[in-house]
Amino acid sequence: MNNKVKILIPALLAILIGGSWWFAARKEVTKTADVVIREIQTTAPTNWELANKLSGHDILAEEGVRIEPVTAISGSGGTIALQALLAGNIDVGGSAWPAFINIIARGGKIKAVIPWHVSTRNNEGGTQGLVVLDSSSIHTIKDLAGKRIGVNVLGAEADYVIRKYLKKNGIPYSQVELVILPVDKQEQMLRKGQIDAMSSGGIGGPNYEMALENGGVRQIPGTTNYDTKGEAVLSAIGFRNDFIEKHPDAVRRYVRAYDRSRRIIYEAFQKDPGRVRNAYAEVSIKRGANPALAKFFRATSWTPDFPLIVDKDLQWWFDRFAEDGILGAGQLKPSDIYTNEFNPSYIKQ
Repeated sequence: MNNKVKILIPALLAILIGGSWWFAARKEVTKTADVVIREIQTTAPTNWELANKLSGHDILAEEGVRIEPVTAISGSGGTIALQALLAGNIDVGGSAWPAFINIIARGGKIKAVIPWHVSTRNNEGGTQGLVVLDSSSIHTIKDLAGKRIGVNVLGAEADYVIRKYLKKNGIPYSQVELVILPVDKQEQMLRKGQIDAMSSGGIGGPNYEMALENGGVRQIPGTTNYDTKGEAVLSAIGFRNDFIEKHPDAVRRYVRAYDRSRRIIYEAFQKDPGRVRNAYAEVSIKRGANPALAKFFRATSWTPDFPLIVDKDLQWWFDRFAEDGILGAGQLKPSDIYTNEFNPSYIKQ
């Protein structure tokens, strides 16, 4: 790896828009009366499986949706998912806001349609932040100069938030080295001294939570999602504009199925977190994932009816990108990035 990792936005988006990522071969699906939607397959339990396990209802079947899994063979992360979406390899994908903004600002035709992850006052949305060893000399952002920070992907949430921390504390971005590491490898590399801090992703997650519980590490104060953004929608799931225009009913069914599934999971979690985590572990074993991560699963929302995407979720990022000269003043408006028109909570209003 070069001495310093620098993000070249034009190059990054050329990769995104150029469609240079490759995906595993798949069989063509003969469409039936059901809606068929291609989605990236990972080993983590899906909302569909977890809701089915908890309720006995096959929500996808009930909504007339069939998922065709596509296996990513080039890595993971929101930027990769949205690139695959843009390239037409999948029909739906999710990411934190920076990838949506970067792609759309450069002419990519995609749109977010339903919230994915959130931050809450008590950090239920994931205690994402910068984590270091207890023995580390790093105690504040100012101590990061000359250090190596593990991130899951460049050009996404963690990358840009780290930029914000550095700028606010007068540290040039070039003085910090970002090291790309899979989420499940970062704790190991931190404990081996291969990196000085870890920030696995903007949404935190079970791997991040497990590292904290394992002990011997601590968070740098002021670096959680809530510290930086307050209560906010951190990421979303979206479709290509042409897919939305050609298949609005497919989008509507998918979003309705997603909304029903997450409500089943959330309501069950409020009543009995242990039951939900046990279900998560069982599905993990079936999928070949690590069942130990189930202990850290959280079903989150700061409102029982789930938040809608609102303009301020995007404006926070517009302001950050404008400060860095990545986005021109007035170049985009929030409605360029998202729509709530398919969200059942919005439709009921």
